[in-house]
Amino acid sequence: MARIGSTRRGDMNDDLPHSPSVARLTIARATAWALLLAGWVGLGGVALSLTPRLDGVYALVAAWLLSLGIAATIATRDSLRARARRIAVGLCAAITAATLAWSTHGGGLPALLVALAGWAGLTALASGVVRSARLAQRARPAPPIGAASLGAVCATIAIADPADARALSLRLGVLVLVAALALALLQISDRPGNAASRCRAGLFDCSLPAWPAGAWHDAQQWPVLLAGLAMLPMMAALPMMVAWCRAEAVAPQGMVALHFVAMFVPALLLRRSVAQWPARILAVVCTLLLASGAIAAIWASTPYNLFGVALAHGAAWSLAWTGQLWSPDRRSRQGTSPLLPAIGYAALTMAVGVVVERWGPAGLAVMQAALGLAAALAWGYVTAIREHLPTA
Repeated sequence: MARIGSTRRGDMNDDLPHSPSVARLTIARATAWALLLAGWVGLGGVALSLTPRLDGVYALVAAWLLSLGIAATIATRDSLRARARRIAVGLCAAITAATLAWSTHGGGLPALLVALAGWAGLTALASGVVRSARLAQRARPAPPIGAASLGAVCATIAIADPADARALSLRLGVLVLVAALALALLQISDRPGNAASRCRAGLFDCSLPAWPAGAWHDAQQWPVLLAGLAMLPMMAALPMMVAWCRAEAVAPQGMVALHFVAMFVPALLLRRSVAQWPARILAVVCTLLLASGAIAAIWASTPYNLFGVALAHGAAWSLAWTGQLWSPDRRSRQGTSPLLPAIGYAALTMAVGVVVERWGPAGLAVMQAALGLAAALAWGYVTAIREHLPTA
């Protein structure tokens, strides 16, 4: 039975600081992840206060994802010098912080659009800083699970209550400026590029996966691939989920924290064991989690349906992400362009926005349930085919 991936010496170590170079990489990774998560949720929260339609909010988030893909194709190139990246980081941060504050103090959507572009550029530049720090490592660094979890904590603090747009825009501005200062200090001097050390997937080490060619032809991989999609509707809908939960007297900070806990704690706790799971076991676990979330989405009452989906589908994404980090055959080849996965994620975000605008929380529940149903059907198909195969 094939396992998720073979490990080399040092792969199973935590990505926690044990030397100055490792500390540099860990802090850079955590900063990049904080920008990714806080931008995805926080910008949607600001947009929710500036546009009357939910599909308009999703359109702005989709525009941010697309801008991130475009910026990442440029910002991670070897031709970008260290000094140029530092300057670009400072400019993007200053523009983003200023226009974010302005957007909630009279600037409106035009200011927010500029902030979206600036934040996308800063996040892509952060990925470039991470890459430069990774290339400086003598040994292959461990996957960024611990650093991503630290970034999620920082993002949770910065987001806090997404419904208070004015306070949110100021907190996000502070995060952007602090992150820019950290990235400028963490950026190492120029050194020759190494194509073999590029990112494992399109964006942020499989968190926004560019799946390997032909992966969807193997039905056994469908549950894991579908689990990789589970984060998209949940992240895009989180500002709306906070508003829906507020009507049920649920603290907004608790909903944001619950979502990130579900996404990162399973990966943090099970990162060693998941690397040893056979591919079939990972598919079964992802199927069970997606199906559990589907059942909660359809049958539980509000807000417990939202809690159930966040926990089950967040955990499914977490384990799928961990499996992709360790497994070369579950991710696209190294150096894959971020643009194509960004286009796909922007399109899916818009599709979710159309459904949520029309049907509200019920529409989100149906979409999450469809993920669980698709995973269960795929696993049932694989099981049926396996039973009818002739034995040797």
